[in-house]
Amino acid sequence: MSKMLTSFLAFGARKGFLRPVLNYGRKIIEEYYINEAIHRVVAEKIAALNLRISDSEPQRFNLFIPEIDFGSFFGGYIAKFNFARKLVENGNRVRIITVDRCYTKREDWPAVVQKYQGIEDIFDKIEVATVFGRQQQLSFHPDDVLMATTWWTAHIVNQCLPQFNNRKFLYFIQEYEAFTFPMGSYYALAHESYSFPHVALFSSPTLRDYFQAQSYGIFASENQEDPESKGLPFENAILSFDRNLNEDRKKSRKLLFYARPDGHAARNMFEIGFIALETAIRNSAFPDDWEFFGIGASHNDMQLPDGRLLKMIGKLGLKEYRERLPDFDLGLALMYTPHPSLLPIEMAAAGQVVVTNTCMNKTVAELENISSNFCVAEPTVPAIAAALEQAVNRVDDLAARESGAQVNWSQDWDQTFSPDLLNQVQQWFPVIKLGKSQ
Repeated sequence: MSKMLTSFLAFGARKGFLRPVLNYGRKIIEEYYINEAIHRVVAEKIAALNLRISDSEPQRFNLFIPEIDFGSFFGGYIAKFNFARKLVENGNRVRIITVDRCYTKREDWPAVVQKYQGIEDIFDKIEVATVFGRQQQLSFHPDDVLMATTWWTAHIVNQCLPQFNNRKFLYFIQEYEAFTFPMGSYYALAHESYSFPHVALFSSPTLRDYFQAQSYGIFASENQEDPESKGLPFENAILSFDRNLNEDRKKSRKLLFYARPDGHAARNMFEIGFIALETAIRNSAFPDDWEFFGIGASHNDMQLPDGRLLKMIGKLGLKEYRERLPDFDLGLALMYTPHPSLLPIEMAAAGQVVVTNTCMNKTVAELENISSNFCVAEPTVPAIAAALEQAVNRVDDLAARESGAQVNWSQDWDQTFSPDLLNQVQQWFPVIKLGKSQ
């Protein structure tokens, strides 16, 4: 029977009268495997660890991170590794655990961090483990402290908690991560991660205040404990810059746009920023001596009105970024989340007048308290275009730009992870040591 059916289907395919049926069947099969693959990606991302709990293991502080990679080692990772450094300096045994596939070989990991002051030799001082695929069994002490640094590492850590004496984990929150996705499974999973039992370190007071205003996480209404005792803000230390703000330093004025057209960077509102820049140029906001540059993504140069050009300089290495940022007069950097974002602050610290936007509890007052170099607008094309025109009129006030470069923000990781902050972490997890290592 099956042989006859196979022959019939083959005959029908040759003659064409069964082609619609076969195409429909092929589509169903393809959709099944696509849906299965999508499901497996999510399931594998948050899959539980293969644990072994033993009193014979040394007690460790375990930081769960996605991966270690040249392309993804940015501000958020620098904060995680500096926190690890402070723990090591205080005598703690620290282990970094990567949960995603790492495309950078482990022997190349030191090269990823060697350009970042303070953590150049971090891999000489910590343990590392990779658990992608979850086949490898990982050993822990029952008093180990677990720290999640992303929404999916929070899911992984939460599944581990019942086997440990500490029934809460430390959540290193650097964004309300649901905002990085459209409404759907990833959004829901990211939001769910804040409902797990944890204490929190928030990357900026503004982000902490957003969680409190929304009653998320440690601020949930059903939480009977004092939320202030369960969460603290910190400030990711920004770079310091060698500025040379004098009237003779430039022949032309330069604008730097944080231009990221990529879908995963949607919160940086490339479209609104670009259209606002076009609008400001059409409104004659920029004299002829202005040049326009884009940073943050590898992309071809982009045409602007009146024969102007947005010259894309892509992603810069740390050294070149630090050297070049003071060369620009005006920054345009948008972020449609409550986090103030580090790039606009570094632009301001480099002496630029910076156009950025409000969002929810990220207000004009909040941003201007960080730097008077900010020119803050609502996240609309007309408002951003008007702010660009205002910013152009401010760039010649070099004294004001120098004053605004004295930002009210940490520029030192030892200040960021201060003794007071570490003391609070120790109150959450008394097994943590705060004496200097010998």
